[in-house]
Amino acid sequence: MADPLRPVCNEWIAKIHLAWQAKKTQFQDEADEAMNFFNGPYDWLYGTKNPRAASGFAYGGDDGDLPKPTFAMTVNKVAELVQLFGPALYHRNPIRKVNPRKPPLLPIETFGDPNDPQVQQMYMQIGQMVKQERTQDASRAALLEAYLNYTPTALDLKTESRWAIDEAVIKGMGVLWTELYTPAGAGGAKMVGSFFDTVDNLLIDPDMETLRESQWVARRCIHPYWKVERDFGLPEGTLKKWASLESYNNQGVIEAHPDGDYRRKQGLTSDLIVYWKIYSKMGLGGRLSGMRDDLRPALDKYGDFIYLVVCDNCPFPINVPQELVEAAFGEDEMQASAAEQQVRQKLQWPTPYWADDSWPFTPISFHDVPRRVWPMSHIGPAMGELKFLNWAWSFLAGKVRTACRDFIAISKSAGEELKDRIRTGPDYTIIEVEAIHESIDKVVKFLQHPDFNPEIYKIIQGVTDNFEKRTGLTELMYGLSAKQMRSAQEASVKGEQLTIRPDDMANKVEDAMSLLSRQEALCARWHLQGSDVQAPLGPMGAQWWQQLVVPSDPSEILHQLEYRIEAGSAKKPNKSLDQSNMQLAMQTLFGQLWGFAMQ
Repeated sequence: MADPLRPVCNEWIAKIHLAWQAKKTQFQDEADEAMNFFNGPYDWLYGTKNPRAASGFAYGGDDGDLPKPTFAMTVNKVAELVQLFGPALYHRNPIRKVNPRKPPLLPIETFGDPNDPQVQQMYMQIGQMVKQERTQDASRAALLEAYLNYTPTALDLKTESRWAIDEAVIKGMGVLWTELYTPAGAGGAKMVGSFFDTVDNLLIDPDMETLRESQWVARRCIHPYWKVERDFGLPEGTLKKWASLESYNNQGVIEAHPDGDYRRKQGLTSDLIVYWKIYSKMGLGGRLSGMRDDLRPALDKYGDFIYLVVCDNCPFPINVPQELVEAAFGEDEMQASAAEQQVRQKLQWPTPYWADDSWPFTPISFHDVPRRVWPMSHIGPAMGELKFLNWAWSFLAGKVRTACRDFIAISKSAGEELKDRIRTGPDYTIIEVEAIHESIDKVVKFLQHPDFNPEIYKIIQGVTDNFEKRTGLTELMYGLSAKQMRSAQEASVKGEQLTIRPDDMANKVEDAMSLLSRQEALCARWHLQGSDVQAPLGPMGAQWWQQLVVPSDPSEILHQLEYRIEAGSAKKPNKSLDQSNMQLAMQTLFGQLWGFAMQ
């Protein structure tokens, strides 16, 4: 039976395409527009050849009712939003805290008569067991806390997180993937870290309304085919025929080759392959709607939690060699049984995040949409105002260009010398005019444009106010105030209201960082041995890691330990607030402390 899993790969690719269309409608189109406002061409909103232009609002349209402005510009409010909110949300790596959960010690009366010696002895034994369990949990918590506070600096979590947070502010969601990492110069020692990848590469089950309910997610990857072959242990050249893109390095080689164009037309120049990593909680594919009924029993026996790597037109999963698949579905029962075990092992999730009902990534988002898995961009509610501001300021700039032109009307009867003096004469030029019987204004006159209607500025200001209310990008965020505050209470009230939105967004970042530390703890328990943690924990810490963490049940790491970050430790410190709090504390305590000192 050749290519027994080809129907599985084809059905998953079809599912991915459907999910891509759903994401495009619900999230990606708006995210791309927001990104263009942040880092697109200065005139992208007005380009006729730009397929990502904003739905005909600012230029053209079906009726052509809005002409292209003479001066095309972009009012980059999105860049200001990122530069002001980003540092307020994540200024430095947070301090991670791992605390053991304390199981309750019930009263002795629960077990019987407290005066009964047997009850007393049993109660003492239970107390010793609880104490021993608490000691083990506290030791595991100390080891994990030390390691989890080492990796953010070693693997530059600050930069990865800022990329994810900036993308969350612009597009609506940022993503950090928790993975195993082996540094080139670490002698084979493995590390666990979280790394940024654009949300553009993420797909989520479109049939569900929340991420927790989703049955599968997929991650798009683009790498050289030879690297993918090496990573998945495939023979050299196995994936070359399915490479579909050209790297910049390969393009340079092709341009220099005399037969480059011919080889490109033959499809022999692509060296990058686009593939998808699928994390499924619904099995290998037996539950997909288009799957053949005769294949369902063979697919269902591999379980619900499946890791699959597929590529367009590739007839077998990349993470399972084709020969192994054919042996597992072959007629030789003994050979098929042995191959089936190997296939089952390769189809497992690299890290069983499903045990915590989660996924290999941690999303960062600020504005969830009810009954929709994709969140809303922070700039989304103000997109209409932003487009209008770009259009209005562009036309105002064009109006300035037009209104600044000077026109001089001069009578044909005026001599050439008079015309030359008007055109090129210096300041305070004396012009002799022959006796005329008319007013000089009838011979030479400047033509002026009519006064510009100032109402447009009021409209722009009103739209700007609406934009600021929707995004929180008010003048106070810049440290400015159009009106002088009349009292300290007014300043305090405005300060409190100003921080409501940034504080809520910062709390969501802290929640995501807490979940991230939990993900990294599970990944570290699953993959790291004592030798891997010897550098950050030392020889003694590595020994206790091997004894306490490695043999522990994953549920103990997930449910008997509590992961959080120190509140406010990720944000930029407010030195003025710290100073005022210290002064207030000294005023309160100094009198009492002085009394004790005198005694």
